[in-house]
Amino acid sequence: MGVRLFNRNGRRISLTLEGRQLLAYAEQIQDLVVEARDRVGRGDPSGAEGFRFGAIDAAVIYLIPDLLRDYHTRFPEVEVTVQVDASRFLVEEILADRSEFALITLPFENAKIATIPICQDTMPLVVGSRHPMASRRRVRLEEVAAETLILFHRESVSRRLVDAYFAEAGLTPGRVMEMSSPEAMRKLVEAGVGISFLPSLTVQESVEGGTLKTLAVSGVALSRQIGVAWRRGRYFGPAIEALMNALFEAYGRRAEWDAAVATRASLP
Repeated sequence: MGVRLFNRNGRRISLTLEGRQLLAYAEQIQDLVVEARDRVGRGDPSGAEGFRFGAIDAAVIYLIPDLLRDYHTRFPEVEVTVQVDASRFLVEEILADRSEFALITLPFENAKIATIPICQDTMPLVVGSRHPMASRRRVRLEEVAAETLILFHRESVSRRLVDAYFAEAGLTPGRVMEMSSPEAMRKLVEAGVGISFLPSLTVQESVEGGTLKTLAVSGVALSRQIGVAWRRGRYFGPAIEALMNALFEAYGRRAEWDAAVATRASLP
C-alpha cells in the first residue's frame, strides 16, 4: 500500500490510522464476498437484479400476461423489462446482448439463434362489419387484391407469407398501407379503412363482438408460428430460467426446452 499499517512497540502491535482505514475496507470486502456467494451461488431467482426480454405485440397481449403476473407474485424482487417490437429488431437485441430472449414470429433463420415454437396462429382475412364483403363467406384472391389492404411491413414474416400467395397467383395489390402494430391494423379495419390478413389472436374479441368478420379466401390458408428465440449457447441464470420454464410448461414445450438446456450445458 506504500504506507505503514502497524505500529510495533516491543511485543505489542497496533494499527496505524492507515491500518484502521484498510481494516474497514477489508471488512466491507469480506461482507460483499459472503453476500455474493449467498445471492449468486445459491441459485435463487429472488437474488437476481432483473433482466430484459422482447416480445411481439400479440405475445405480450395474449400469450404471457398470466405468466408474468404469476412470476411477479413468486419473485417480486426481480425487475423484468419487456421490449415490444417487430421480430427482426428483437433478434438484433438478442445478438447485441441487450436482451436475454424474445417471443417472435417464426420461422426466423439465423445460425446464431435457437428457437422453439409455442403457438400456431391462423391469419384469416378480416373485414369491418359494414364492409360490402361482410355479408359473404368466401371471396377470391383477385377481389382481395382490388381492395385497400392494411398489411405488416415487408420485412416481417407475416407479410412475406401474404406476399407469397399474391406472387404465386400473379397478383399485385393496388393499394397497401403498411404498419407494424396488429392492434392498430385491427382498429383501422373495424373503421372501414381497409381489409387485412390478421392473426386470430388479435381479432378474436372483435369477431366475437361483431365489429369484424372473417372470410375464407379461395386457395389461401395463412398461419404463423410464435416461438421463443435465444442466442445459441447462452447461459440463463435462475431468475431467467424460472420464467422460461414456466413459459414452455404452459405451452406444452417443456421437454424440448429441457433438451435444449441439456445441450447447452454440455458445450465447452
